[in-house]
Amino acid sequence: MRSSMMLLAITFALVAAHAQVREVWRYQYTPSEPELMAQLERVVRLEDGSLLIVGWTETPINGHDALAIKLLPSGTAAWVYQQDGARFDDAFVDAQEYNGTLWLVGRFTNEHGKLEARLLNLSQSGQRLGETILFSEADVHYRPLRLVNYYNGLLVYTERIANGRSQLVIGWQPDPIDLRPWGVIVDPTQPESEPLVMGTVATPFNALDVILFGGSGTPFYYRGPAGGFDIPIVGVARFGSPSGGYWVGFQSEGSYTGEDIVLMHFTPSLQLRWGYRYTNTWHDDFAESLTVDGQGNAYLLARVHYWPGEPFEERTLRLLKFNPQGALVEDVVIQVGNPPATRSHLSGIIRLNPAGQRFVASNQFLARVGSGGQLIWRRTPTVRFDALIPEADGSLIAAGEETLYDEPGYERRRILTVIKYAPNGDIDGNGCIDDADLLRLLLAFGQSGADLAEDLNGDGIVDDADLLTVLFNFGSGC
Repeated sequence: MRSSMMLLAITFALVAAHAQVREVWRYQYTPSEPELMAQLERVVRLEDGSLLIVGWTETPINGHDALAIKLLPSGTAAWVYQQDGARFDDAFVDAQEYNGTLWLVGRFTNEHGKLEARLLNLSQSGQRLGETILFSEADVHYRPLRLVNYYNGLLVYTERIANGRSQLVIGWQPDPIDLRPWGVIVDPTQPESEPLVMGTVATPFNALDVILFGGSGTPFYYRGPAGGFDIPIVGVARFGSPSGGYWVGFQSEGSYTGEDIVLMHFTPSLQLRWGYRYTNTWHDDFAESLTVDGQGNAYLLARVHYWPGEPFEERTLRLLKFNPQGALVEDVVIQVGNPPATRSHLSGIIRLNPAGQRFVASNQFLARVGSGGQLIWRRTPTVRFDALIPEADGSLIAAGEETLYDEPGYERRRILTVIKYAPNGDIDGNGCIDDADLLRLLLAFGQSGADLAEDLNGDGIVDDADLLTVLFNFGSGC
């Protein structure tokens, strides 16, 4: 009997398809007329479990209007707020919940055709409480980047652009800082931690060096060995543990190795802990997304371009894992089930849930990915996801845009879309929750780890809760 059970387990492992997840709910914001676009900028989780979606929507006559949507945990819109500026290019770019109300920072076009930065205050019910124009000039662009809750106060980071020159403005400081800001990273769980600005400065040789500003220390500069263009692309801030601090990924010219990725880990005071330069021999490597787990392991999603037969290159996504000491302990190709993309855009994001389960979205798939790059479950939606929010119960909220195309393949319409997925108990992915799924779960019962397809509720162990999911859904799809 024991040997028969083992044979069945091996057979299931060999022939099983990807496990499946169900769509719990879907919300879509559709612009007012056909052939108009809507774009997501950021998703913010509120204290009551709702989501605040900010971005922009296209209008028939006024270009882009700033857009904010509050989604209830059920996926229903509590309200939609839309605001126009004096001209055409308007959008909300970030938001914070502060003292019981909602604060949104946005870029709006003033009467001179220049971008201005505004801070808007809304009630929880979507009523406008107030608005402040932070910066506005006749011959200067002000592009807000982030709104940060810092030491029980709100701090806005803004790019100032004048005469072809970029500078950084923090809060209401009168003197801008000479750097071109590429992004601001914060730990949202630690308001007392200082944000880190990722930027670049020009060199005398018409190249770019990385500058990291913040962290209660002196700025950090980086120039690669080729002395070319070095640009910070991705960053994460995590505090509250001995290994906490900042992780930043740079794009770096590598001379004969093409484009390389440099990943560095810093202390909260911006002291370098370790650095790693990643190159896939003769190919180009690009940092796509970065996340860090509670133990200080860093997970980097990389896009690799192979050049086996120019002029056409092949592109794949690789998942790199670095341990807390900076050693590369995993380097795997994500097995998407089809050949590498040829001459097509390939990008992605990676996020983890509290149990360490890995979720990856690209323009070709949405999946939970195992440590060997295998797909534990996979969806192929028509949505390009820009944000992933893994939940503690094994479910996943994904937000982005669904793009509709006309006959020749040109983009015709873009619909802002938010979807919640959850495992449905179909472990072997054959569309039917049956004895095979129950048997797989029973064989894995009591096992722990982040790669288990049988761990349906995402708590890191196969237990009674997972068994109940299969039993409650037993017979579905059969």
